[in-house]
Amino acid sequence: MYRRWIDPFEELHRMQEWMNRVFGEFEPIAPGRLLPAGTREEIAETATPSMDLQDAEDKILVTLDVPGVEKGDVTVNVRGDVLEITAEKKAAKEEKGEGYVRRERAYSRFYRRIPLPSEVDPGKVDAALKDGVLRIEMAKSALPEVKKITVT
Repeated sequence: MYRRWIDPFEELHRMQEWMNRVFGEFEPIAPGRLLPAGTREEIAETATPSMDLQDAEDKILVTLDVPGVEKGDVTVNVRGDVLEITAEKKAAKEEKGEGYVRRERAYSRFYRRIPLPSEVDPGKVDAALKDGVLRIEMAKSALPEVKKITVT
């Protein structure tokens, strides 16, 4: 049986990022103008990909949406009970015609730091990327035995 672990502050964090993007796009409008004079230059930003986390008895399964990212551009790190995922997507396009050259470049960065519900064995982590979905399966570490200490 899988249980889905939900970070209670994740939705608030996403809403704050969305509000920052929305209100960051508005610039003061000059007197007498109905619309802004031009568009703002896009700034490369780090996106927080959507994620699902399932906690089973012996393993933890994480799936993330990272569309357009190649396998070689993904880094997965596990430290105790924390999973860190970084991915970059770069694209360049050039179009040549009579009297012009048009070049476009795009850059996206994905980052996610996920506190896990328990520690995992770093030697037993499998990650696979298919169709823009990163799937990470981690075996939980064996829990240390509790030893009762007699107080004298």
